[in-house]
Amino acid sequence: MTTPVPAPGREVALVPGELRGYRQFELRADGLYPLVHPGSGPWDGRLERARCASGADHAPPDRDCRCGLYGWYLPGTATVSLGPANAVIAVRGRCVLGERGFRAAAARIEAVSLPAAVRWNPWAAPRARRMLAARYPGTRVYRSVRHMVKDHPPHEVGALGVHPHADRSRGYRTAAAATYVTGIALMIALAVLPWLVVADGFKNWWPLLVVFFAVVWQAGLVCLVGMLLKQQAPSPADGG
Repeated sequence: MTTPVPAPGREVALVPGELRGYRQFELRADGLYPLVHPGSGPWDGRLERARCASGADHAPPDRDCRCGLYGWYLPGTATVSLGPANAVIAVRGRCVLGERGFRAAAARIEAVSLPAAVRWNPWAAPRARRMLAARYPGTRVYRSVRHMVKDHPPHEVGALGVHPHADRSRGYRTAAAATYVTGIALMIALAVLPWLVVADGFKNWWPLLVVFFAVVWQAGLVCLVGMLLKQQAPSPADGG
């Protein structure tokens, strides 16, 4: 039973079932550690229960605290190709619902995608799969974030009164990476282009063309990074 925490004065809504979300973990030899408060240890292989890191005397998550197990409604912000392991979680119990994510009392890990550094390592990948199969027997392990999200799509949360904005961060990251690589390649091509292929009347303008291209390229990158940062919001809380 999922129990959203209401605003003061509003009635508590009880919703049967679990709420799906997305988040990241640090993959270690003995389990999946939260990126926030990793000292609390790896998540339980079956059902992780929230604990208040501040030691306050209340059941997490509390609206006036930052405790609880967090996740995002949509996968974009929480599924970065490089870095930590991307995961799908299913939460239950008392929940604090935000605009883009939530904090919950308990959660289990439905699926996890191996980090790129592990996925392409012929020794690390099998070792990680064996650990995950032993410690998280109910969790599906994927090689691709895209396939993981396809099999575990976001839940419709409109009935809970939440309408998250479309998360375009993955598209912006892809566009920024493509722009960067393309710019580097073109800059190298311009630098090594033989002067003989350039018309005599255009040789004096060639350095200005290179500078102009560099400025446009950098401006495009700055624009894409700015749009990406607008998509990034603080985590639903500094929970586990």
